[in-house]
Amino acid sequence: MGVRGLISHLDLNVSDPARSIPFYGLLLEYLGLERVDEEDGRCVWAQQLPGGTWWGIEIRAPRGEAPRSHHERYSPGMDHLAFHAESRADVDGVYELLVAAGHEVADPPAEYDYTDDYYAVAFDDPDGIRLEVVHEPFANP
Repeated sequence: MGVRGLISHLDLNVSDPARSIPFYGLLLEYLGLERVDEEDGRCVWAQQLPGGTWWGIEIRAPRGEAPRSHHERYSPGMDHLAFHAESRADVDGVYELLVAAGHEVADPPAEYDYTDDYYAVAFDDPDGIRLEVVHEPFANP
């Protein structure tokens, strides 16, 4: 059977690519994605998954004017995006990386009761999009 259900790519329209590209570069490169393309105010990171499938994230300016200046989590649209971490140390590492770079962290690393041993850090990108890095032991056999 072919690949089904995995994320192929995510395109995020941001209000200021010059501000968001360095932020996402810091995060995504720490998580193992590599910068594969950058031009004209857009940047693409990609990562090869087991079995050879690739997935990627593109950061780019929106077409036309952005309708609001800050993302509202609980309005229609994306609430948050969560990335798997290989270990609790990776979650802690993201936290330390963000703090060292001067970024605010909404929720420092902690355990949550969503699933057994759920351990995560939550933070917002420059446009207020909530991001999370989570370690769930059952998800990393």
